[in-house]
Amino acid sequence: MAHKVMEVLAGLKKFQQDNPRKKYLVVNDDKCGKIREHQDKLHTGEFVDRLTEKAISDYAKDSRHKFYRKERAEIRQTVETFLTWNDGQFDPRLRNIYYPEPHFDIPIEEEWAKFDFVDAHGKQQTGQLAIKGTIDLVTLVNEETIEVVDWKSGRRLDWATGEEKTYEKMWGDPQLLLYFYAMSKMFPEFKYRIMSIFFYKDTEGKPDPVPYSFCFDESDEERFLEMLKNRVGEIKENMSPKPVDPTRKDLKCKYLCHFYKNKFEGESNCMCRSVEKSLKEEGMDVVLEKYTAPDFNIGFYEAPG
Repeated sequence: MAHKVMEVLAGLKKFQQDNPRKKYLVVNDDKCGKIREHQDKLHTGEFVDRLTEKAISDYAKDSRHKFYRKERAEIRQTVETFLTWNDGQFDPRLRNIYYPEPHFDIPIEEEWAKFDFVDAHGKQQTGQLAIKGTIDLVTLVNEETIEVVDWKSGRRLDWATGEEKTYEKMWGDPQLLLYFYAMSKMFPEFKYRIMSIFFYKDTEGKPDPVPYSFCFDESDEERFLEMLKNRVGEIKENMSPKPVDPTRKDLKCKYLCHFYKNKFEGESNCMCRSVEKSLKEEGMDVVLEKYTAPDFNIGFYEAPG
C-alpha cells in the first residue's frame, strides 16, 4: 500500500514534467483508478493522507484482513519516512522521474537458457528462459546516468537464511544484480546506472534508516548471467527437492506456503508432505505423474524449494 502511494506520486510528478502548463495532474492507476489533483496540492500532507487512505481502501476491499487504525497509521508512517528521509532524498516529487514503476520481461539470449522438453502431460515445451519483474522507480540523474530507487518496508534480512545482509552480501544479491541486468537491457542509452535500496525498518542502531547505493558495470552483467546459469543448472538437476524446514515450523511454511496450508483431495497430509512422502517411497516419475494430473490443477514444479 505504501509502495502504491509512492508509485502514484511518481506518476503525478512525471505528468507534471511532461505537461508543465497544466494545472491538474492526472494518473490512471491499475489499482486506484484515475487520480486527478491540482498541482498546488502535490506536496501537501493533506493530499498524501488522502492518497494513502485510498491505497489502503482499494487493496483492503479485496482482502479478508481488516486494516484497523493502528495499521493504517503504520502505513502512513512508512510513507512519511520514504518521503522525508534526509530532506526528501527519496521523495519522487523531488526527483527527475524517468520511468515510474517499469515492468520488464526480458529473454536471456544465451544457448544454455533455451529449453525443449516434454512435460508431464505429454506436451512439447520449447522456449527461452526470461526474467520478469517490476522496478519501483527509475530517476534521471544526468544525461549519462539513471538511478533506480527500491523502497523496502521490511528489514535487511536474507529470507533463505534469516541472516542480516551486509553491504558485501548485498553486492552479490541476486535481486540487485537482476535489476541491474534488466536496466542494462531496458535503458542501454545510459552509460552509468546506480541502484539505491532503502530499508525503512533498518536503522543499524541509529535513529533513522540507512540506504545503500551500488554502481555496477558491464562485468556485473556477466556475473549475473553466470549466477543465473548456475541456479538454473541446480534446478534442472534437482531430482529430490527439499522443504525449507523438515519440521514445517518455519514461518514461511506456516504462514506463507500454499502447499503446506492445503491438502490434495483424498489425502490426509498437506501437499508438501504428500509430495515428499511420494518422492521417498516411489521416486520422481510417480510424483510427476500423480501430482501434475489435470484434476489437481497444479504443477509439481510450482512448489517452493
